[in-house]
Amino acid sequence: MAQEETPQANTDAATTPAAPVAPPPGAADLPDREAPPARPERPASGLRGPDGILRPIQDSEYFALDDASEAMVSAHIDEYFNQPLDIFPFWETGRKPDRFHVLFARQIEERFPIDRDLRANIHDYGRRVFRALMVHIGVKRLNQGLALIAFALLATLGPTWFATWTNSDPMGLGLAVVAMLLVSGLWFGIQAILFVQYRFRLENDSYELSREIVQRTRELQNLFTSARAMADQAETQYQMDGKGWGKRALYLTRLTMWIGARMEYLEKYVQMELWRVRRERYWSIWLARFLTPLVFLIWLALFAIEAPPANELAFRGLQALAVVLGLIVSWLSYVRWRTPTEAIQDKLGVEGWVRYASLDVDNAVADQVRRDKERLVEYRALTRGR
Repeated sequence: MAQEETPQANTDAATTPAAPVAPPPGAADLPDREAPPARPERPASGLRGPDGILRPIQDSEYFALDDASEAMVSAHIDEYFNQPLDIFPFWETGRKPDRFHVLFARQIEERFPIDRDLRANIHDYGRRVFRALMVHIGVKRLNQGLALIAFALLATLGPTWFATWTNSDPMGLGLAVVAMLLVSGLWFGIQAILFVQYRFRLENDSYELSREIVQRTRELQNLFTSARAMADQAETQYQMDGKGWGKRALYLTRLTMWIGARMEYLEKYVQMELWRVRRERYWSIWLARFLTPLVFLIWLALFAIEAPPANELAFRGLQALAVVLGLIVSWLSYVRWRTPTEAIQDKLGVEGWVRYASLDVDNAVADQVRRDKERLVEYRALTRGR
């Protein structure tokens, strides 16, 4: 996986601290370890914590032949293969248990700390979508309330204002009606512009996240392909060293399976975060179903008790028009300009990602074993009788 160059990452192997031993085989061996944070933290520097891998893996270290590099990558692999799932997580107490997605996210954090930076971007993307959704809902309700207030003011004071300017009561009444219609159109136009900006931001965030995931999954696919090919190419280096070749083949096989696991759990983490986004949008719809009529009914109750001015007949007519327009505005603010989930689906462009299923891990490993077995039988057949 490509990582940003840092002085620590470029340190010579002779001066780099040795990789730690593989993690313990069970969580009970480390009961006091810290719980992973709810939000994946980006590494502040090239070094990791004292109880983990000391530095990120560079591309050249995946297939390096020195023992230090192989031990460091193997320690990363052990974080996944040598730890059982926490059936009763060590951070859980007698309080209400965490939701399953919290448990799953923390287990991924412990097993694949190397992809913490990308998971942090995915997590932040989901939180940005949620915050933008809440702002969008708040702006819609605010604009609804402002439009209703404008209708009430024009119905109550509008005829007097315009009559003062025109010196004609009928003209003032007609201008009040026109002003109420203009307020409706102005509200519609402002809300449409704000929704376009909201959708544009949502699509941009989705596109940026997709670009990062495409880059990371392609890097992992290249590493996976190289690991598969290396198992055959490196065999010539160990023609007279069966144990050395067996040890190297063991490492390359584990590396191939681990890269596949990284792809799988990265895909699951994205699925988990998008599941949370969909659930939040589902509940936001119910929030809108509650707030939209609530704003309208509060406004209607206050407007109904408003004392009529001198010309009560004209006021009642404007009041009825304001109620009709207010009802239309409230209905439109609920049924239109909803968060477009298809925008996330289209701009994320998952069809361009390298998916775990496309790696075909089982057949890749099994095919390598098949070729080795065939060569072994052929060698025995050729040497039989010598």
